[in-house]
Amino acid sequence: MTYLAAFDGTDRSETALRRAAEFAGSTDERLVVVSVLPNDEDLAAEYGLVEGDTYDPGDAARRLRKRVESITTDAEFRTESVDAYAGKGRIATEIREAARELDADVVFVGSDNAGRVVQPVTSVGGAVASGTDYDVFIVRS
Repeated sequence: MTYLAAFDGTDRSETALRRAAEFAGSTDERLVVVSVLPNDEDLAAEYGLVEGDTYDPGDAARRLRKRVESITTDAEFRTESVDAYAGKGRIATEIREAARELDADVVFVGSDNAGRVVQPVTSVGGAVASGTDYDVFIVRS
């Protein structure tokens, strides 16, 4: 089996990664962590990915990878890029595409409000959950 964890550095995505690592570790299965990074500084700031005076996607990826490695050393880490006009819908599309490409069996995602409404406007989780090629584990707390 292949488990995919969407990771953006938030507390919920960290919890989702921990749960994915528990599942993968208990079965010696593949765990892939996907982080979607904007190539635009304003969007990166909106998502809390800017550290210091300027935004460098490579630096943001290294910081996220380091956080992933502090949680589990058994995960593959990959990043996807989105442009300045990418909203959460585009981020969800990147995660769904990665899940399909990797033939993921379960996608783990942290979401503030997935599950409260069918398709929340502000949630990547709801859009990822709409995929039918994989099961979804949504962390809400």
